[in-house]
Amino acid sequence: MQVIVQNSGLRPAFGMSNSASSSDSPPVAVIGAGAVGTALARRLVQAGYEVRAVVSRTPADAEMLAEQVGGATASDRVAALPSDVRLVVLCVPDDALATVAAQLAATEHPWPQTVVAHTSGRHPASVLSPLADAGAPTLSFHPLQTFAHDTPPDAFDGIAIAIEGGEEGVVVGRVLADALGAHPVVLSADDKARYHCAAALASNGLAALMGTVQEVLASTSLQEADPADLFGPLVEQTWANVRERGPEGALTGPVARGDRDTVAAHLEALSDTTPHLVPLYAALSTEMARMAVRRGRLAPDEARPLFKQLREAVQSAQESPR
Repeated sequence: MQVIVQNSGLRPAFGMSNSASSSDSPPVAVIGAGAVGTALARRLVQAGYEVRAVVSRTPADAEMLAEQVGGATASDRVAALPSDVRLVVLCVPDDALATVAAQLAATEHPWPQTVVAHTSGRHPASVLSPLADAGAPTLSFHPLQTFAHDTPPDAFDGIAIAIEGGEEGVVVGRVLADALGAHPVVLSADDKARYHCAAALASNGLAALMGTVQEVLASTSLQEADPADLFGPLVEQTWANVRERGPEGALTGPVARGDRDTVAAHLEALSDTTPHLVPLYAALSTEMARMAVRRGRLAPDEARPLFKQLREAVQSAQESPR
């Protein structure tokens, strides 16, 4: 099955399923051979797309990925873009997007017949405006997933991909997400920063929180224990509860009960060993209390002295000499 986009002369064909053949999928160029570009290029090949070119500022990275996807052209210059490529995906750092877009737009290519996407979570499609001015339909295409250099292509299975852009770009993005085995989620340009903030909190925030757990644990007699082994079952069960009941339904613990004595003990312990973590504990506990109030588990009259206790702890920590 195909979707043909007919607007402003654009007529690329995009395979709708993972069984798509190269005859019904457009030739692709992937710019950026880092973790995202590598996983995406390999997944595109699995989905029946021909990756015709890999461009990276590091030639060795371009050559390595080109070999993995079947001998594509490898280069460190965007001018090496094959003329028959009809889908270009930019998997470059956020601060390089505008520069690469300008370089591509200055390259002779049939841009009105070529869709250009970028995988940034932060930037809207408008960061590709030089290419849009050249006639290319553009979109942002952000996989809601965390990628490392050894992330396998199946990391795209069942994930959400946030899509934003013009009408033609969104149509192509939806079809491409389906072909990768993902779920397209369409956003507005105004949504991008808040969406990306939520994604960063969910992924990087969790990693930072577990780093904090490790730091607190290191100040105890259990400092030799593996935090993953010790707290892993707790984290996994909490996540299962969140999935089943939502964050507010999964919330337990002293803050949700309004147990100010236990909170005071936590704050005192942190002040003694890791005082720089007091503001973080207070911020998280404040959000726990707000959730508990919304859920009806903690009365507003019980929450107010808890909020005051947490504010005073932060103020005290800030005033204490380092």
